[in-house]
Amino acid sequence: MRWQLLVALVAAATWTAARGEVKDDFRGYKVYRLVPRTPQHVDFLNNLQSKLEEQVPVDEVEIWSDIGQLSPEAVGPVLIMVSPEHQAQMTKSFDAEKIPYEVTIADLNKAILEESRRSDVRSTSSGGISWTEYHDYPVILSFVDFLVRDYPSLVTKTVLGQTYEGRDIVLLKIGKPPADGKTKPAFWMDANIHAREWISSATLTYMTNKLVTEYATNQTIQGLVNQLDWYILPVVNPDGFAWTHNETKNRLWRTTRKVNPYSNCLGADPNRNYDHRWMVAGADQKPCSNTFAGPYPYSETENLVLTEAYLARQSQIKAMLSFHSYSQYWLTPFGDKTFPPDIAELKAVAHRAVNALTSQFGTKYKVGSPSEILYDATGGTHDWAKAKGLTKYSYTPELRDTGKHGFVLPPEQIIPSGIETWEAVKVIADQVIAEFGPTLD
Repeated sequence: MRWQLLVALVAAATWTAARGEVKDDFRGYKVYRLVPRTPQHVDFLNNLQSKLEEQVPVDEVEIWSDIGQLSPEAVGPVLIMVSPEHQAQMTKSFDAEKIPYEVTIADLNKAILEESRRSDVRSTSSGGISWTEYHDYPVILSFVDFLVRDYPSLVTKTVLGQTYEGRDIVLLKIGKPPADGKTKPAFWMDANIHAREWISSATLTYMTNKLVTEYATNQTIQGLVNQLDWYILPVVNPDGFAWTHNETKNRLWRTTRKVNPYSNCLGADPNRNYDHRWMVAGADQKPCSNTFAGPYPYSETENLVLTEAYLARQSQIKAMLSFHSYSQYWLTPFGDKTFPPDIAELKAVAHRAVNALTSQFGTKYKVGSPSEILYDATGGTHDWAKAKGLTKYSYTPELRDTGKHGFVLPPEQIIPSGIETWEAVKVIADQVIAEFGPTLD
């Protein structure tokens, strides 16, 4: 019965839309929250995911959560977005498998409109940006230019290159010249390598604003900026990010927007496109897959320019955070079942960081490698930074939440996310300062 229902589901799908086309209307879509209880549940969900990726457009049915081959307790809740035409068959399959489930988002289109609403509150102190709403890429660029213009002794901007569609990829440096000829260690942070994960860049710009605008009055921040250089790449994937912000396009777009030869599906997953163990695990060679690793490493301009900028500062960078959402995980290297020699130390610092984060609002995070708490996935930023960037403290924080809203996190959670994540960042920054400097050349 279980496989008959699964076959019926995927057979009912028609290729009405490829991943590269517009999806601007999610009316009638629901997001289901499943709680697998048995290994058979996990097995069913993995088979469902495989069949969906092969036969159903991601605009119709998409499993938002990571499953892998872990125990039901390790997998945790699983979110599945389902279009109206597939809902009856999908819930039949859940019932047949006796998987506990509920509707966590009853109207996805309404949730997206609510998330995108314009706040009545406007900030005039930070270049027109606020953290009571989400902002598109032009507003973020204006915020960057505001910081450079109003804090020239503290902030500089470098345009690393242009995306496939011609948008600037910008890197901020925040810091003061070191005293007495010393060399300062550096802390790198980036966000929105996956386009739909809006909370990642919102949280990062919140912390960036704090580092800059509170420098003159906050002694803790003065110490962090005087003893560290901070490199901030607020949006790694501007083309995909812009696509999610265009109300006539697709809020749930994940990848880049580059044309793929011999396919009508655009883009690749930039978090599978680095050259450290590319295509070893958790990636796909089908261009219409959301985990398409690209035709070869560094096929995506975004990955190439980030790598060049990072390697130019490699000897200085001692910590790296690449922000994602969602799940509330603090991921350590590596994305397969191997570990760096200093994994115990990396996890100890991560646990301290997460404890500081939790102290603010009680938000709970899990610490571990992807293969321990998610699934195997290689070719990503924090693996590359650890293995080839030679960065000691390299992590991927998966920010709020654990599945109630998923990628469509309400804007009122931006500031709490920024506040609590900043506490974790401070722990890692203090560790870097204690361990690495500043030092004499």
